[in-house]
Amino acid sequence: MVMVGIVPSRFSHHMVKETGAFVINLPKKSFQKEYNYLGSRSGRNGDKFAALDLKWEDAEYVNAPILSDCPVSIECTVIESSQPGTHELFIGKVEAVHVDEEYLDEKGNILWNKMDLM
Repeated sequence: MVMVGIVPSRFSHHMVKETGAFVINLPKKSFQKEYNYLGSRSGRNGDKFAALDLKWEDAEYVNAPILSDCPVSIECTVIESSQPGTHELFIGKVEAVHVDEEYLDEKGNILWNKMDLM
């Protein structure tokens, strides 16, 4: 299980409410410029992925995109939400975790220390 908090005025809030799903993409530090752009522009005003020429793919289990350049992506289905303050908190059941193979050991364990995550 994971939880994310989103301000209701954000476009992503509408998308999570509508689909009942989200993906947490964990970016590397080298993705900082793209990360800043994605976090400072609204999807209401245009396709942010196209503006940055970002590679993405449909998630396998939920209706949300996976950013292909992120070494870890976590697909989640919303099972509950509440709004105790300024953010709505979405509790998500983890449906799948995708990790680039170069960050897995021979037993399938994630090698977090090999990733240069933000």
